Amino acid sequence: MFDNSKPLNKEDKEILEFIKNKKAIILLNKIDLKESNLEKCKEIIDTNKKVLKISLASEPNLNGLYNELDIMFGLSEIMPENEIMITNIRHKELIEDALNHVREAKKSLEDNMPIDIVSINIKEIMQDLGKITGDNVSEDVIKEIFSKFCLGK
Repeated sequence: MFDNSKPLNKEDKEILEFIKNKKAIILLNKIDLKESNLEKCKEIIDTNKKVLKISLASEPNLNGLYNELDIMFGLSEIMPENEIMITNIRHKELIEDALNHVREAKKSLEDNMPIDIVSINIKEIMQDLGKITGDNVSEDVIKEIFSKFCLGK
């Protein structure tokens, strides 16, 4: 967001340079004041970014911005009621860890490894997911799962 009532300063130009290769929308604020016509400024034109002129003081309607964000990021395509969304990086990493342990457990089973080895990965899966849900995995749960397997035969 740039102050459209003043010419670009050094910091503004640095920001424009920074966003050149990034998804961005340039907001020119304070259009209710004396305009500097920043949309015609070479530095802004050179970014090839969408430019929106707004006034947060006199007309805080941001529908134009919302529409451009929707176009840029496909927000209307996100249907939270139909999909699972992970919005927490820590949860995403824990799920990825759990998936890696699933792959390891599957490989151990395919390699005919002892069930004790497989159980290590199963326990790791449950612990990773338990860190998200807040549930702790006890040894009793692990024993119950593996009581269904026949060991040593």
